[in-house]
Amino acid sequence: MKRALFIFLLCLPFLAGAQSTERIYVSTDRNVYIAGDDVWCSLFCIDRETGLFSRFSAVAYLELISAQGTAVTAKISLLDGRGAGRFIIPAGTPTGNYSLVAYTALNANEDGQGWFAGAKTISVFNTTSAARVPGGVVTVEESAYGKMAPARVDNTGDITLSVSGTGSRRTLNLTNRGEAATLSLSVYKTDDIVPPQTPSVADFIGRIKEEPAPSYTQRRLPEYEGEIIYATVEGLKTDGPTGTSLATLSSAGSPSDVYTGKVLENGNLVFFTNNIYGDRELVCSISDASGSGHISLLDNFIHPAPEDIPALLLSKAQYSSLVARKAAHGAAAQADTLQTYIKRRQDGLLPSMTFRRYHLDDYTRFSTLEEVIVEIVNELSLRRRRGESYLELMVQDPVTSKKTFRDNILIMLDGVVIPSLSLIENIDAMLLEDVDLYLDSFAIGSVSFGGAVNFITGKDYVKALRFPEGTRVTDFKGVSYPMSYRGMGYLLLWEPILQADKGETRGFSFTVPDSGNYRAVLQGITYEGTPISVRFDF
Repeated sequence: MKRALFIFLLCLPFLAGAQSTERIYVSTDRNVYIAGDDVWCSLFCIDRETGLFSRFSAVAYLELISAQGTAVTAKISLLDGRGAGRFIIPAGTPTGNYSLVAYTALNANEDGQGWFAGAKTISVFNTTSAARVPGGVVTVEESAYGKMAPARVDNTGDITLSVSGTGSRRTLNLTNRGEAATLSLSVYKTDDIVPPQTPSVADFIGRIKEEPAPSYTQRRLPEYEGEIIYATVEGLKTDGPTGTSLATLSSAGSPSDVYTGKVLENGNLVFFTNNIYGDRELVCSISDASGSGHISLLDNFIHPAPEDIPALLLSKAQYSSLVARKAAHGAAAQADTLQTYIKRRQDGLLPSMTFRRYHLDDYTRFSTLEEVIVEIVNELSLRRRRGESYLELMVQDPVTSKKTFRDNILIMLDGVVIPSLSLIENIDAMLLEDVDLYLDSFAIGSVSFGGAVNFITGKDYVKALRFPEGTRVTDFKGVSYPMSYRGMGYLLLWEPILQADKGETRGFSFTVPDSGNYRAVLQGITYEGTPISVRFDF
């Protein structure tokens, strides 16, 4: 209840019309890709009014778009105005230039598309298909293409880069002589393909300073704590008052991803999340008198029309480079890479609560759930009321030794909310590995529980359950895990969220797989709002 009240109070300025204007600059590991490549992204979310990092929105939406529409969508968590993640360009993506744009729920309420200020252009070559973006590719002669040169890049900021070392082991040295900044750093191999023109972070800062204040239509709630998942309820028939049905959303293997919502009078509902990471199968359940209603999740993406995207120049002069990129893409799939998770938003509910774990080892086994509860989990009792089974939790006060009994217990199997104990009462208990018991009372959304129990099989056997009619298992694309990267293909090093303090010197080691030309690109913004762009070729 406190969390719901906090969100409501937080939204009052928004509902009153006084809200921040956020703009996101998208930095990527490179500007040229082939279909099937990973695109590694770093986001800089700026408050347009102050020019400083926005600490308002907790999630950003990315779309890779062309004249044909949206080719890829992704979501990236934001923490204090910074975020990182990746997405894969589908193998069937047509050759052409694409605009990669990022926005927040606040931007979705604006009239117009001022949030395109931080979009960047990337080139995609499909090496296995002749498909092209209609009207988006221009063929040029080899001689003309060979005379083209990449756009001149002016280094900005007080950070310098240098490379030391010999042979395959190199170290990129970064020295910051200016103010503290947050950056993205990429090292990759270059070739004869000319990258597309795309705005620099300095262009982005200049554009948002000159941009007029937008107007708003106020359609979506701001996402301060995490993504707000919108849904509709279909086929709901209830004998009780409108709004009494309880909806739950949970994910196999992750007890932290548990959310509840109430069905509104219009049949819609919302789940306030702390961001769900990774691609998941979500179990959406709704309880009502008939058990007939089911939940359908809605799409949060805007699918905007593209702004001006320059045509991709296609030439035979690119042939050898594309062949090499295709070979490197295949080799990279087999090569050793190092992907390291970096700091991300955490759910503060179940993971922050103390729990008691009962481990069922090879010598402690029972065939029924009732035997496990009676013999192992002393605080739980299996009861029956009007022919229905339920669990009762006994909690003893450590000071007074007084015992209290609670029957409003959240029941989970492998992190998935079980709407009725009868669904798992006859499960083969030999599958269980652990039982996690949460003794503290807590609330999820507007619903309070006297405790929780999570029966863990370790192999997500919950997916084999036969759920009631009102439950749906839905594929869900969560926010991308933020990671740094070390590889042996065209991309050698990627640091998406790099802190550089004033006067600091740092070194980053990486492996150069073969001879050739390489480039280090540093992009970022100081905490005073000054843009930084550095390109170093070696």
